[in-house]
Amino acid sequence: MKNKTAEQQDSFLEPAMPAKVERTIRRSLFLGHVRQATTEEEARNHIRDISRQYADANHNCWAYRVGYPSVREYYSDAGEPSGSAGKPILGAVLRSGLTHVVVVVTRYFGGIKLGVRGLIDAYGGVATEALSLAGVRESRLSRLFRVTVPYEGYQLLLRRLAAFGIVESDLSPEFGAAVIVDVAVPRSMEEEAEALFDGHVQRGLLLAWERRS
Repeated sequence: MKNKTAEQQDSFLEPAMPAKVERTIRRSLFLGHVRQATTEEEARNHIRDISRQYADANHNCWAYRVGYPSVREYYSDAGEPSGSAGKPILGAVLRSGLTHVVVVVTRYFGGIKLGVRGLIDAYGGVATEALSLAGVRESRLSRLFRVTVPYEGYQLLLRRLAAFGIVESDLSPEFGAAVIVDVAVPRSMEEEAEALFDGHVQRGLLLAWERRS
């Protein structure tokens, strides 16, 4: 098996759920929105939807960070002074350690100017609070395999899969003439999984296997 460092590279953090917070700062109303997005297109769709929902607001500033392990990130001040809104929102995202996330902070101007420093604190603070409310979920990169195993080889397969951190409760087998089960293997271990499946086929303990993704 590969070392623990390689296994850890399969894991990443993303928002556990959507979130929204409201804060009034020197008469300006700030609304912080968090959504999950796995692609830039999905992130921009969320930004578009929220901006349309709050089209009467003075600003809908945003940042997103998507993809793993190749991460893409972007931000926009949406009319606020350069560096005063989008960048502190992205800073909050980076501090959270999350990917697959888009944050939009909406502002209704209340008549009192906050200055650049005040805006940085407001946008960054609201984004941080919304991200905290959204929570954290650990996910991992995986390769999906479908294996067909005779009944007499199923328990042995389960014991072997435990070495990949896969337990029986992770699986949803179909029981027919044989057992058909989809197995999500961590990407760092896919070569070992293929070698295991090939070995079981050669020994007659596995009827067939194939990549599904």
